[in-house]
Amino acid sequence: MEVSGTQPDNCCDINTDSRHEEVITENEVCKEAHRQLFNFNENVYMFNNGNLYSQIEARVKAGTHRLHLTGTWSWILGIALHKEEPPEKGEAFYLLKNLGMKEAELQPFHTSDINDIFYSLYYGKRFDVLRRLCHRAKREMEKRLNNPSITIHCHLVATEITQIVASSL
Repeated sequence: MEVSGTQPDNCCDINTDSRHEEVITENEVCKEAHRQLFNFNENVYMFNNGNLYSQIEARVKAGTHRLHLTGTWSWILGIALHKEEPPEKGEAFYLLKNLGMKEAELQPFHTSDINDIFYSLYYGKRFDVLRRLCHRAKREMEKRLNNPSITIHCHLVATEITQIVASSL
């Protein structure tokens, strides 16, 4: 006997094939770092296919409401700067100055690889700058999507220790 006013169990699922929380990850190490911390099911993880913005748009259309972006220093820098390829040193320096670094802190890196900046911040315990970078990447991607139904979270991974070291959460 059916009680009047009841609805089927799947009444709230607009698209039963969609997963409402998913993770796009840069590589296998970043995926493992995220899984260690969040313990999500394997089926919510996907690797970046080379066109991150289009991939995110496709996930939004599929019904995703919360999307985690998990990657390395240069990948998260690229997201914060709206770039698919690794950012130029000048672009990164400009962004890092806006995130609180001083010119004197960046001076030693003018002739080194851009990834060396990450190690200096990480080992120097400048997690404030790393967190601000994650927040900037989150904000920039949400602004670019211009869709209030999606929430982006960015997680920065240190691949040597397979661990998330900063996040926008």
